Amino acid sequence: MIDIKAKHYIDTIIFSVDMIIKGLKNELKHKIDSLNIGITGEQFVVLDTIYCYPNIYQQKLADILSKDKSNTTRILRVLKNKGYISRTVGKNNNRTVNLLNITEDGKNLIKENMPNMKKFLTNVFENITDDEIALLHKLSTKFQKDLSNAIES
Repeated sequence: MIDIKAKHYIDTIIFSVDMIIKGLKNELKHKIDSLNIGITGEQFVVLDTIYCYPNIYQQKLADILSKDKSNTTRILRVLKNKGYISRTVGKNNNRTVNLLNITEDGKNLIKENMPNMKKFLTNVFENITDDEIALLHKLSTKFQKDLSNAIES
């Protein structure tokens, strides 16, 4: 068992990781906003998530992105009105849910702008080696697993 030597929350790895994630998300959203693609950075992230998870239902989407239901509903309404997503009725655990999918226009928007996102992220990580990124990914996966196990206990 590791001895946590931090005296305060702001001295912990949890705080450090949280600050990194918040900063990255904020900068990524600003980058998307600066492209003037017709949707906000937040909407782009939601659209990209739907692209990655075909037939996702709203609550699962909200859980993945750590968003509340009303915020998710508002974003989905905008994306639907712009023709970037579609909704179909489906079932989840015998409950009727709206399944979300990305339209061809939505796919095109993602594909056209993903090179800008990759370039931005490449610049962010330019001083981090591939080995360090692999280690970070390995450690973050281990933290997620350990957290899940701790919650279940």
